Amino acid sequence: MRDWAKTLRRGRYRGVPFWVDYNDDNGGKRLAIHEYAGGSRSIIEEMGLKTPAFDVTAYLAGDTADIQAAALKAAFLADGPGLLVLPTMAGTMAHVEDFRRLFAKDQLGYIAMGFRAIPVSEQAGSLPGVGDVLSAVTNNAFAAVSELSRFFR
Repeated sequence: MRDWAKTLRRGRYRGVPFWVDYNDDNGGKRLAIHEYAGGSRSIIEEMGLKTPAFDVTAYLAGDTADIQAAALKAAFLADGPGLLVLPTMAGTMAHVEDFRRLFAKDQLGYIAMGFRAIPVSEQAGSLPGVGDVLSAVTNNAFAAVSELSRFFR
């Protein structure tokens, strides 16, 4: 039997790590439903697939949650798509369409970030680019410096 708790990975966007409370992978079909006055039937016209999306509630916890949240916000606002990794998904290039930072006074040291990511798909340019690699290295270095700075205060 699979031990899910041991196999789930942290989420990441452009190399910035976060924990995932919830994620929703959604899609579907675009339908035009034609209803006619006085009619007893509708005609349903399929118009192709809807654009898929991932709705995620990520969270950051600890003494540096505010710094981590700022790094994640910067990653969301960077130009172009970035590599999105979720606990049950290896990774895909995606644009972050919307995000929101959620803070509650009774959860100090905990910041939630809700966001919607739109995958690029399997077309050209959907693989991680140089910017994603550089961003991951920079963010990991930033996190290391942030952790070290605690010892030199």
